[in-house]
Amino acid sequence: MTRAAADLRWLSALCLAELGTMLVWSNFAAVLPLLQTEWHLSNTEAGLIFAAYQVGYILAVAILSTLTDWVEPRRIYLAGALWASLAGVAFPLWAHGAASALVLRTLAGIGLAGTYMPGMRLVAERFDASRRGFAMGCYIATFTLGTSVSLLVTSWATARWGWRAAFALTAVGPFLATAVASVTLEPGGVSRVARPERGAGLAPVLRNGSALRLIVAYGAHAWELMGMRGWIVPFFAASLTAGGASLAPATQKAGLAGAAVLAIGAVSHPVAGLLSDRWGRTPLISAIMLVSGACSLTLGWALGWPFGALVTLALFYGVMVTAESAILSTSIAESAEPAYLGRTMALQSTVGFSSGALAPAVFGAVLDLAAKLGRPAAETWGWAFTLLAAGVLVGPLVVGFKERGSVIHR
Repeated sequence: MTRAAADLRWLSALCLAELGTMLVWSNFAAVLPLLQTEWHLSNTEAGLIFAAYQVGYILAVAILSTLTDWVEPRRIYLAGALWASLAGVAFPLWAHGAASALVLRTLAGIGLAGTYMPGMRLVAERFDASRRGFAMGCYIATFTLGTSVSLLVTSWATARWGWRAAFALTAVGPFLATAVASVTLEPGGVSRVARPERGAGLAPVLRNGSALRLIVAYGAHAWELMGMRGWIVPFFAASLTAGGASLAPATQKAGLAGAAVLAIGAVSHPVAGLLSDRWGRTPLISAIMLVSGACSLTLGWALGWPFGALVTLALFYGVMVTAESAILSTSIAESAEPAYLGRTMALQSTVGFSSGALAPAVFGAVLDLAAKLGRPAAETWGWAFTLLAAGVLVGPLVVGFKERGSVIHR
């Protein structure tokens, strides 16, 4: 077997494992309209529970990603996948309201911290610069696809057995991921060009201007992306109920439509990554973010459109809102000093997921505020999505359109 074929086989298996870990990601969003009624949640509380998953991720990722500078990423990945499975089972057993849901979703986020960035590091170091954008695109596309499959499986299972059984079913995914990764990831990890200086902390990363600009843009990207992912199903459900549909069928239909929007975004990752390998990374990042911001702005004010037209626009939005993710992550990895790649990725994740955790909560707060002010539903959703559009525009402002040099690994 050639090295290229071996690399492709390895990447495929790692992506399959990642798909398993992601099955718990969107299960709460899939049943959010039902749980708001069952638990009497405000929009702000609902947004906070969705954000709690990212909060758990943030609390753990700085430690776990930095540890990959010293500990082989394989060990961290396997522990994270197993944790995600156990936390996934805990939610349907013990979640009975806002407080318990907040705690259990926070614990679940720790599992993602142990798998997503350690896996990304393995991909970044295994592939050379000429293939790295495409490889990272495939890996990150699986993240996006996993969020969609999570919505789809949860919506389907909830309609048949109820949401608790659906949550238990999605928890099987991380358990299977543990088994796949234990076979795929070879003991010993990757070689390091240089050992990081002990006690250096984040100082070497904070001195790296190129990496910092890209990390800020990644935060802007995450703001828009996570805000959309947290509220696209309730947005679709609001459109359907405004047209006269009852809540339960509207929620199921909205979940299926939301799954399609998330799934189609997976296509853009490897395509954009491949294009960035050929044409350069920075100009493509800024152009995509401008188009994505325009989509956010338009979709938010389109609640009253016919549902088919609304979903069509959202599908295009789903392609654009994810397209810069792989390019940003590849650029950050290439801009990092090799000895400090783990902590550079730790800062990337902390900034990105902090922004991503804040966005759904702020989005929900905007909905509540606009409702209290007596604004019509179409306007409340419009202002909430406008906030996402404003955030993503920070990206082009900080990275610009001019290609900059980077530190290339291997």
